[in-house]
Amino acid sequence: MKRCFPFHLNIVTVFSILITVIVSAVVMYGYRGNSSAALVSARQLLVRVGSSISERSRTLFDTAFDTTNIYVDFPGIAEKASVHSHPMSHAFFRFLEQHPDFTSVYIGFDDGDFYLVSPLRGREGMMRRQGIPDDAAWYTQNIGHLADGTRYELKKYLDAGFVTVGSSVTRGVRYDPRERCWYKAAQVRDAPTLSDIYVFSLSGEPGITVSRRFESRVSGVFGVDLSLADLCRFVRRQAMGDNSEIAIFDGAGKLYAYSNLDRLVRSIGPDPQASDADAPGETGIERLGVPSLTALVRNFRAGGEQGVEAGEMSVGEVRYLFRVAPLPAEYGRKLFVAVAVPEEQFTGPIAAIGKKTLLVSLALLLLSMPLVYGVAKLISRPLIQLTESVDNIRAFNLRVPVAIKTFILEIRDLGAALETMRSSLNAFGSYVPRPLVKQMITNDISPVLGGDRRELTLLFSDIEGFTSLSEGLSPETLTSDITEYFKRVSQVILRTNGTVDKYIGDAVMAFWNAPVRNAAHAHDACLAALRCRAALRIFNRGRREAGRPEFKTRMGVHTGEVVVGNIGSADRMAYTAIGASVNLASRLEGLNKYLGSSILVSETTRRAAGDVFVFRFAGRVVVKGTSSGVGVYELLGTRHGSSGAYAPLAMDEGAEDRIREWDVCFGLLLAREFAAAAAAFRAYIDAHGPDRLAEHFLALSETFLSRPPAADWNGEQVFDAK
Repeated sequence: MKRCFPFHLNIVTVFSILITVIVSAVVMYGYRGNSSAALVSARQLLVRVGSSISERSRTLFDTAFDTTNIYVDFPGIAEKASVHSHPMSHAFFRFLEQHPDFTSVYIGFDDGDFYLVSPLRGREGMMRRQGIPDDAAWYTQNIGHLADGTRYELKKYLDAGFVTVGSSVTRGVRYDPRERCWYKAAQVRDAPTLSDIYVFSLSGEPGITVSRRFESRVSGVFGVDLSLADLCRFVRRQAMGDNSEIAIFDGAGKLYAYSNLDRLVRSIGPDPQASDADAPGETGIERLGVPSLTALVRNFRAGGEQGVEAGEMSVGEVRYLFRVAPLPAEYGRKLFVAVAVPEEQFTGPIAAIGKKTLLVSLALLLLSMPLVYGVAKLISRPLIQLTESVDNIRAFNLRVPVAIKTFILEIRDLGAALETMRSSLNAFGSYVPRPLVKQMITNDISPVLGGDRRELTLLFSDIEGFTSLSEGLSPETLTSDITEYFKRVSQVILRTNGTVDKYIGDAVMAFWNAPVRNAAHAHDACLAALRCRAALRIFNRGRREAGRPEFKTRMGVHTGEVVVGNIGSADRMAYTAIGASVNLASRLEGLNKYLGSSILVSETTRRAAGDVFVFRFAGRVVVKGTSSGVGVYELLGTRHGSSGAYAPLAMDEGAEDRIREWDVCFGLLLAREFAAAAAAFRAYIDAHGPDRLAEHFLALSETFLSRPPAADWNGEQVFDAK
């Protein structure tokens, strides 16, 4: 058996060895060791600064690229602006209000027409120079053509309430968006395109344009102007001293961001007549006149821009640490973040304190040794008591209080924390499951009988045909299988911020927004349902390969007000939710059996879940136990092209078209055109393969041909069974 020693002797031994090693290291390495450590820290700081700037830049660019991708798919994007407004103007206003880094959005059409929206906030100087009314908050520009081919330009100035406070009309304008580089670049790339940097003539700020082509009755290009002023200010805040230099540049050496905005503007090639949509001017990092950045970029480009580079370089008599890191390549061009800092900035102070460090270390060794033994004894005594208390709690002997007396703050706090844990576990001992108890203790939720009204999103799941499945399995096999099934479902729910309420036979009840509040509860519940379905597909694939029956799961999700809290008696309670919304979520799960779907959500859940999910309307239903109808939707997945956590759940490219086709079929049914609806649903099935939900409404349409519903039928189906 390995020999053990008392804790206070271990403390004395470890402390003595540690201090000896530290002092020896200081004596041996001295200034050289400290300098090396400082340079290591400096390189790490360079990495953090470069990463911080990269993340900020990526956030800015991703917003522009994502917005461009989204807006080109809007039906209204291809509409021409009238003398009053444009169908997309409110969307443009809202986007620019929420994203102050963007200076304008616009549409250029293949016939030469053009429409632009730009905010005027923070541009008082520019407004005075151009004679724009003081109360104007927005600027719109509409270029169109008359029947005789004459081109005109309509400029409008709107106040904060979008009321016109000024306008002007010019005939015979020469501006043609088709001649602009952002327009031409969008013709050769089926994705958003990032322009070079140039100076916006309207505001005098440097910026770039993200544009993408759209195809429609009148095709064209949608563009977003991105101001780099905020990015430059952010870069300036990351400076590591007066002599440090930070910049963002591309593979050609063109500058995209620098700590000094005025110098950045001056470094851009002059083009005073350029507009916000003009071809970007040529810029070079050499024009800044910063030797360290010039040398760094020149050396980096000479190396072929092969990934991330870091190291040291000399510029004149000054030695620099530097780092160059690339931004993501999906922006259509190579962008890099460069950071250069003089070594003297880090190693200079080390030389001054090197000798003092050695003297202080030796003094600490001599002064600390007489005190170590006494302190170790004082520490070990309460630690022994803490060990006994932990053993009691581990054995669930929760009646013995934790009483630790010590002058050491950390040990006293640890004893108080153990006492809190003991009393909480003792009070919550009747709660099941254990993860819920842990969650409630962590968030300081007291186990008091009673509840409060709160909007939750509830999920019920059930295994299709479980009774018949269980008859063919032994009790031991069934127990093992259902345990593994519950484990996979519960892990997904818990990882998606949900609470597993209970297991009812083969069913699972879970909810979101309790006990911990979660504003995105509907979103998280829909994400959990899709992840459960994906996890169970893997689970069932393994069962198929093993020759065992699959567990096909149906789920119902509903968002509504319930009473949630501690239900039961003083000696036995459960944290659960009750109310009509719970019943409706359970009924939606059962409704899958009749509609042939796998995940049904209520209309309230669909509205609250957000735009990232794809739903298919499944009609209005009156379920058992209710008297009024509710709209239900089949949750199919996340939108095509989704990224991050949504990517594994994304629909295929044709999903949006199928949804529109489905809506047409359903519209015929609701319009009581039953023959046309039946033909449409039949064509839908022939085109896209077997679809149990489509087959249900095909059968319903055919039934209505011979037995039409009442004249006041509004599409509701009544289901009396669970």
